[in-house]
Amino acid sequence: MKVALITGAARGIGAATAKEFANAGYALSILDRDGDELKKSASLLEESGAEVLSLVADLSSLDQVEDAVKQTAERFGRIDALINNAAARELETIREITPANWKLAVDVNLTAPAFLSKWSAPHMKTHGGVIINIASVEAHIPKGVVAVYAATKAGLLGLTWEMANALAGDGIRVIALSPGAIETDFGADYSGGKEDQPADKSLTKDMRDYSETVIPMQRWGTVEEIAQTARWLASDEASYITATEITVDGGLRHTWMTREIKNRIRPGEFE
Repeated sequence: MKVALITGAARGIGAATAKEFANAGYALSILDRDGDELKKSASLLEESGAEVLSLVADLSSLDQVEDAVKQTAERFGRIDALINNAAARELETIREITPANWKLAVDVNLTAPAFLSKWSAPHMKTHGGVIINIASVEAHIPKGVVAVYAATKAGLLGLTWEMANALAGDGIRVIALSPGAIETDFGADYSGGKEDQPADKSLTKDMRDYSETVIPMQRWGTVEEIAQTARWLASDEASYITATEITVDGGLRHTWMTREIKNRIRPGEFE
């Protein structure tokens, strides 16, 4: 039986990806820092017949990252697919970033995937495997309001190319999967809520209405569409795909956010 290790698996893209891999016959090691939601996700997977190892872990701690890989290998004896999905994001311009938020985003979005990959690769070497890094179109689209997140996702792309070249000889493929606007709380919340900027919940609706007019496919994507793409990339049908970025965004990457919407997010910032 093949084994998939999936981070950020309590909800959203991670939970959908775990379900998709379970349906494909994988045993699962699922990680998240939210123990309550992770337990719910694990229960649903087990009800479907999947074998599940559920691990509460803070990916900003390398000790916990290493322990998660160790427990996965001890439980299943192998790892076939690693899905680096967990992420941290704050709505902050370069003027607003703080050392604490910068460190958290780098730790979760870049350092954790690097070391999860480093420690998982030996458990793939004998039979091959795939590492899928969930990146983002925000690595390419300058919004001006997700400085740290965009920087770390761009870094994750560079890490993907490096890892793919280093691990190809061991039969390990490494791919970046970049979602666009996806139906998740994480992807949809542009409401603000900083001390000097009261939350504007109508902004999330405005963002949706606006984005649906500029996305060529005129809708947001679903978590299932990302999960299905990840499952296919892990399959033998994609065995010659590595060292590349697969974008699932309905064409969003080739559009631009207007100055009007930018100024709704950060009033006066883009006058």
